[in-house]
Parts: sequence; structure tokens; C-alpha cells
Amino acid sequence: MVPDVDGQLHHFTNVGLYDGLFVMQDSETKTLWNHIMGEALYGPLVGHNLGPVGNLLQMNVKQALAMDPKIQVAISDRIYFAGGRQFGSAGGPPNGGSRQNGPNPNAEMGGRFVPTLGKEDPRRPRMELGLGVWTSATHRYYPMERIRERGRAFIDQLDGRKVLIFVNADTNTPAALFVSASSAKMQDNEVRLDNGTVVRDGVLFDRGGKRQAMERPQQVFSRWYGFALTFPGCEVFGQ
Repeated sequence: MVPDVDGQLHHFTNVGLYDGLFVMQDSETKTLWNHIMGEALYGPLVGHNLGPVGNLLQMNVKQALAMDPKIQVAISDRIYFAGGRQFGSAGGPPNGGSRQNGPNPNAEMGGRFVPTLGKEDPRRPRMELGLGVWTSATHRYYPMERIRERGRAFIDQLDGRKVLIFVNADTNTPAALFVSASSAKMQDNEVRLDNGTVVRDGVLFDRGGKRQAMERPQQVFSRWYGFALTFPGCEVFGQ
């Protein structure tokens, strides 16, 4: 998100929960903001948006360096687990996390979160993990189990454009990427498309190994309740 409002820099912090999701507040005007869409929810800046909103992608250091060899890498001192070993010293594992990569699929919602929920959508389990994708016209949720059922990589249509939905082999998290191919398959931890392009370490390469420009739809790796309450009545892939 862009922290400028009408050309003035604003400063933000998490101040509470709404629909089980964190709500931000800027210190300058005390306006409350949605942390997914960047929209002002309540306060003097209602009608403003912290856009254009970029995508927060899950990746490891290997993938970050594949995208940009000169990228700066910051190592947190918070406790985490990798390769069967514990690293860091500050605090415990993130809420809902585990000793494996990514959030715990069997996590339960904390008691402080539940009372903030609005009317939930019963089509999917509350804490299910999946990929939420949206445009101005379409809001769609891809449950992880359905992505795996499709071989962890497949082509779908989003507003008339072909979009690759796949599970990143290194991080076990889903992602979406606009492509020109008609079919895709996972092979040797790479996504191979029928037009000869390959997604390797989160980067798109042509058949000659040349890096290609990438365009992604707006997306978020989310639990069902969060996406469904942000986009009421959203589509559910395969349902």
C-alpha cells in the first residue's frame, strides 16, 4: 500500500479487529483502514484509498534472489524452524504457525477474534487456507485442496484472460500469474506450460531460459473467513 494521502505521508499501526481481521489506524487523522483493500473504513478520510495496492507474495530467500539478485534480505530475530532446527531468540512462533513452513491448516480462531466476526459464509470451513484473487469485476477463492486436486498447477480464466494457478513447491503456498498458455503441469518442482515457458523459483522464463515480464492479478493467501467477509458472495472455484 502507498502511505501517502493527498501527497502527505501518514503513519499506521494495528489498533483492533473487525471481521476477525486486523484494522489499521493512521496517527495523523485517526482514520481506520482495511489492511487488504487499503480503503478508509471510518473517520475523516473515508473515500480515500492507499493505492495502488501491490501483492504481498510468500517466498523464501532463494526465490527473492531469483527475482532480483541485488535484493536486500532482512533476517528477523523471531523464533522460526527450518531444516529441523530452531533459529532466532525473540518471542515464539507466529500465531497459528507451526514447525513446518506456513500457517497451520488445523489452527483454531482465537477467542478474541470470534466476537468480531460478521455473518459468515458457510460454503467453506472457517479456517480453510486458499488463494483469493480479485479484479474490479471478479472475486474468486481457490481452496488449497482444489488446487492440489488439479495437480498443483492449472490454467483458469479470469475476466477473459488466462491465469495460472499453482502451488509454489518451495513454500507450499499458492499464487496466480497471467499467462498466454492453455495448460500447465508441475514437473520437478517447476511449472511447465504448453507454450514452452516455465515458472522456476517464482520467476517466468521462456523456452530459451530468458526471464519474462510477469503480470499478476490482485491476490492474497488467506483463510476462508477473511476473504469471504472482505468480498461477500465471492466465487468459489469448483463450487
